[in-house]
Amino acid sequence: MKKLSLLAALAVAFSFSACNNSSNSSEGTSDTIVADTTTLGEQIDEGVDSMKEAGEEAKKDINAAADEVKADAKTTGEGIKGDLKAAKEDVGDAAKAAGTDIKDAANKVADKTKEGYNNIKESLKKDSTKK
Repeated sequence: MKKLSLLAALAVAFSFSACNNSSNSSEGTSDTIVADTTTLGEQIDEGVDSMKEAGEEAKKDINAAADEVKADAKTTGEGIKGDLKAAKEDVGDAAKAAGTDIKDAANKVADKTKEGYNNIKESLKKDSTKK
């Protein structure tokens, strides 16, 4: 519907311009009239063709922009994927280090507990021999 109203407005504009812009002339004393060879229908066809060309050009521009956005999105997605893998590796390394630290701490506690047990055991032996 929009195209039809645009075409009608274009036809009206061409009609008005044809009325005010006539190139009919008679030169000197000659009785011949030189007229424009372009008709209103041809002007309308040229207008429609130029609108089609503009539409095709706009379509190409839109497709180029869409392709660029797709490429940018793909690049961004790959960057995010790489960042996530790096974070995963960092977290894995940190978890291993934390596990090792916990194991070492547990071994130290176990050693201190054994040492304390042995100290208590020795002191009990000494106390029981004194009686």
